[in-house]
Amino acid sequence: MMILRFGDVVLSRLPFHQSDGSKIRPAVVVLDVGDDDFVMAPVTSRIRQSDYAFLIHDWLAAGLTMASCIRIDKTTLLSKNAIIRKLGQLELQDRDAFASIVCKVFCQRAPSP
Repeated sequence: MMILRFGDVVLSRLPFHQSDGSKIRPAVVVLDVGDDDFVMAPVTSRIRQSDYAFLIHDWLAAGLTMASCIRIDKTTLLSKNAIIRKLGQLELQDRDAFASIVCKVFCQRAPSP
């Protein structure tokens, strides 16, 4: 079974959410708990200004072919069978910054009633 680490960049077959089919695109591993699935965030070359888009500074080292960002707001569960191959890994500075943003997004406290 493939072991993935936080910040690994993989090329995956990502299913469409509102129709049949899929698209091959890169994704960044957020969590692998050791079974057949992993949590990932898709990567896009369409750079966005958003609290939920993380710009990868060292995209070449991550195995990407162009400047890209990670869409944290599109995080989802995916089967490891959808992985075509590993492209690379986020460099330490990008990985640490990405981890901070993931925590900021998912570790927010619920507003008080």
